Amino acid sequence: MRYIRGEHQAIAAALSSMNHDVLQWTECFFGGGTAIVLRFGEYRRSLDLDFLCASSAGYRNLRNAIIEEGPGAIFSNEVSLLRDVKADAYGIRMLLSYRGQPIKFEIVRETRIALTGERDPVLGVPTLSIADMFAEKLLANADRCYDRAVGYRDAIDLGVLVQFHGQLPREAVMKSEEAYGRDIARKLAGILNHLLNAEALRHAASTLDMGEDAVISAVSALRSAGLQAFPQAGIRTDGSTFD
Repeated sequence: MRYIRGEHQAIAAALSSMNHDVLQWTECFFGGGTAIVLRFGEYRRSLDLDFLCASSAGYRNLRNAIIEEGPGAIFSNEVSLLRDVKADAYGIRMLLSYRGQPIKFEIVRETRIALTGERDPVLGVPTLSIADMFAEKLLANADRCYDRAVGYRDAIDLGVLVQFHGQLPREAVMKSEEAYGRDIARKLAGILNHLLNAEALRHAASTLDMGEDAVISAVSALRSAGLQAFPQAGIRTDGSTFD
C-alpha cells in the first residue's frame, strides 16, 4: 500500500521488514496512534512505532534478545540504532533509523489489560484488535487527556476509530474501566468539554498536522459515542470551555 506522506511510507516499510513470527510468538502487537493512522486514512502525522506485550514470558524474551542483539533481533539489517537501547520493567525503547527516517520505537509491557490481535493483512505485522485499540486509547486519554504537547491526540484517534466503527465497543469500555474505573468516563467527558473551545481545536489541528474540519469531525463523532456510552458523565454538547 502506498501512503501519502513519505515518512509514513518509510514506517510501513520498516514494519514489513520486521520478524513477524517472533512478534506473534511473543504476543507483541502493533498499537498506538501510528497503527490507527496507517489503517484508517493517514489523517494525521505519526512517527512513533508503539508495540504492546501482555505476556510476561514474551516480554522477557524480547527484552533479552533486543539487549543482546539490538534492533536486529526483530528488524531487518536495514534498521540501525541511533541511541543505546533502554529497557526497564515498563518497556523497551529505541531510537532507530530506517532509510534515513528517524523512528521512535517502544514495546510497552502491558499489565493493565489482556490483549488480543491478529496480523494486519497489509503490513503483515501482528496488530491489536479493534476493541483493544479502543481500550488502549481510552486508557491513554485518561492518563494524559489535557496534555497540549501531544495535541489531545488520544481523543482525536478515538474519534477516528468511532468514525469507522460507529461506537465505543462495550468490550473496550469494560476492559478500560476494569483498569481505571470511573476515571475513564471522567477524563473522556473532561477532554470533550475542553474541546468545545475553538482555540483547543486549532491547537490540535496544528500539532497533529491535520485540517481543522477533520479534527472537528473526529471530536463530534467521539462526543456522540461518548454520550451514548457514558450518559451520566457530564459530556456537554455546546458552549465554551472558558465561559
